[in-house]
Amino acid sequence: MPRMLITIMGTINPKANRLVLDFKRGDDIAFHFNPRFNEDNKRVIVCNSKLSNNWGREERQMTFPFESGKPFKIQVLVESDHFKVAVNDAHLLQYNHRMKNLKEINAMAISGDISLTSATHTVI
Repeated sequence: MPRMLITIMGTINPKANRLVLDFKRGDDIAFHFNPRFNEDNKRVIVCNSKLSNNWGREERQMTFPFESGKPFKIQVLVESDHFKVAVNDAHLLQYNHRMKNLKEINAMAISGDISLTSATHTVI
């Protein structure tokens, strides 16, 4: 299976609360990447999947490379059994696939407290 690299660039808003990046198939979310700037006075990245209308177990990452008011680059490498995420050219996390047929992922949604500069994909 060819690998795909998705690159998202933008700037975090000065008073940001969260950012959401979802890889989707219909209502299912194969990979939910959700940096939260203030969850109980902590900064955390939550990753999850939503399959058949049910959220799975959250995976939480305390390493938090995002800064309010600053530009960012997120790179997501889609491998055969996991997603690899890098932020600002530094590896951040790996998220194992919970959805088996990745070819069915047909949309990516980006939302939250950002100004989006670009979103591109490359097959590698």
